Amino acid sequence: MCNCTTISDRDANLFRRAQAGDAEVLEQLMGAHEGLVHHIVRQQWRGRLSYEEAVHAGRIGLWRAIVGFDPERGRAFSTYASVAIARHVWRAVVLAEREEWRAHAPASAKPYRDPRVEVLAWEVHATLHAMVARLPSKQRWVVCTYYGLDGWGGCTLAQLGGRLGCSRQAVHYHLHKALVSLRHPVFSAMLRALLGHNRRADYLQALRPERRPR
Repeated sequence: MCNCTTISDRDANLFRRAQAGDAEVLEQLMGAHEGLVHHIVRQQWRGRLSYEEAVHAGRIGLWRAIVGFDPERGRAFSTYASVAIARHVWRAVVLAEREEWRAHAPASAKPYRDPRVEVLAWEVHATLHAMVARLPSKQRWVVCTYYGLDGWGGCTLAQLGGRLGCSRQAVHYHLHKALVSLRHPVFSAMLRALLGHNRRADYLQALRPERRPR
């Protein structure tokens, strides 16, 4: 299938036929883009969700993308579908994490929370980890350990340097590179949308030099 910005008339016709109810063409398009589902799932933070469960959620996202794609808008289907696939995988991760938490939370100690607030909190949690999971391995480890995203609490750059066998300045270099990447809209757009901080002013604020970490 064509992934360029302007798709061919043949491919556009396939999408129209699938959207009109042609099950055979829909299956053909699903098979043609199956690799995109696996590519995104391998990049995603899946929490307690198994790979198979994540792929199933991704396929639902792919199906919705095929049904909703407009060939006339002039954008690549892979770009459009990637967002839909990632969103459905994240939602499945959120639901799995929420069910796990409910299963282990004592009923007497569980305060009432608006379900919408709870879902948003888990979506933010899943999206944040998905962002960090896309970083190179060393940057990912530094970010997770420095900020305590590994569940063990944060630590200083000097402590990280001791564990890596390098100076705190070297650790700061990796942390700075990671934060610059995470600020980019390619990484942060979904999280900013969830938090309501995706205005132009918010991005300009994020580009200001950060305070030097400890």
